Formats: sequence, C-alpha cells, structure tokens
Amino acid sequence: MTKKAISFSQQARYYTHGKLLPKTEYIWVVFHGYGQLAEYFIKKFEGINPQSNSDKHYIIAPQGLSTAYLKDFNGRVGANWMTKHERELDIENNLNYLDALITNELNEISNNDKKIIVLGFSQGAATASRWIAHTDYEISNFLIWGGTIAHDIDSIFYQKMKNKITLFYGNKDEFINEESLKTNLIKLEKLGISPQLIPYEGTHKIYTEVLNNFIENSLL
Repeated sequence: MTKKAISFSQQARYYTHGKLLPKTEYIWVVFHGYGQLAEYFIKKFEGINPQSNSDKHYIIAPQGLSTAYLKDFNGRVGANWMTKHERELDIENNLNYLDALITNELNEISNNDKKIIVLGFSQGAATASRWIAHTDYEISNFLIWGGTIAHDIDSIFYQKMKNKITLFYGNKDEFINEESLKTNLIKLEKLGISPQLIPYEGTHKIYTEVLNNFIENSLL
C-alpha cells in the first residue's frame, strides 16, 4: 500500500457580521469550538456593534473544514478543526484556508489602522494560535475562551503575543477546571507570558454580556 496526497481547489464556508469599511476600527476573527457551526457561533458576536456606530466592529467566523452528524446518522451537524487522524495534513489545510480567507476579506481595504482581534473558543483556540503563529498580520489581542494554546506552538508565537493574551474561564466550565487552568498558567509564565484573566459565572460557552463588558473596559 502506498500513501499519497493531492492538492486541489475546493470551497469552504465562513460567515461575517457588520460592514468592513475604511472607518471600521476592529476586525475580529472568531474560531468556533468542536461540533459547532460558524453560522450559529457568529451570533454570539452580533451584539458587540453599538447601534450608534454599527461599522466599528467587523466579525469574520471561519468554519472548520470537517463536518459530521453529531449523533448517529442524521439530525444536527457540527464542524471541527482537526482530529488525531491525519493531524498534520489538517493543520496544513487549515492554515491555507485561513490565509486565503483573511486575504480575500482584507484585500480591498487598508487595514493598517485597524486592530485585528482573534478569539478562539474551546477547540478553536488551538487552531487560532497556530494561525497567529503562522500569519504575517499583526494581531492586537488573542482571546482564549475555554481552551488552550496549541502544544506545538514555537517561541515566535510567544514573542509576538507576549502582552496580548487574555484567558476567559467559567467557574462551572466542564472542560477547564482550576487545576488545568493553573497548569496552563504555569506553562505560560515559564514562557514569559502573564495573560489577563477574565473569570465569569458560567459553563463552557460564550456569554455575550461577559464579552461586551471586556470590550467596554479593555478595547475601547
């Protein structure tokens, strides 16, 4: 048996919210978690555009390239970024996809005066961190919500994002408990990273009010 791979052109879905105009101040790239779809995940961010200035924030929500039924062979469908099967190929495909997506979105507008904010939720945090390490775009903030930085990220990432990382964690999160949070913080501290911590009351999901409070106090 001979294992082979082939490159070919394909289409991938993603969703946006708001209008990307010269006066836009913040461009968000938000990565969903395992088993979610971008079209529903992006709704968590629709409330960050103030009615008085609806063009201030522009949100881009990529969708993981792999989709499957969440239970049995019908019903709800979810997407994911990668599995342990053919992991390296998934990572390469994700990076190529994200590069093409962001270049396509930002190609016709000057983004030199805009801040690019990346948010990774759950499994999406690892893919987001790999893209940040890979991209030439300057990222002003990396918000990690209920997830962790990919374990195989090199030192370049930490140099780029030294004072730009924020961790959101819920007191009832089913996947991120105090022990795992402490382990993650120790690892980051050894790398010279002291992230901003945003604790909140809640479980493993994004709470719009927590996000809006962070925006009001930290970004604007």
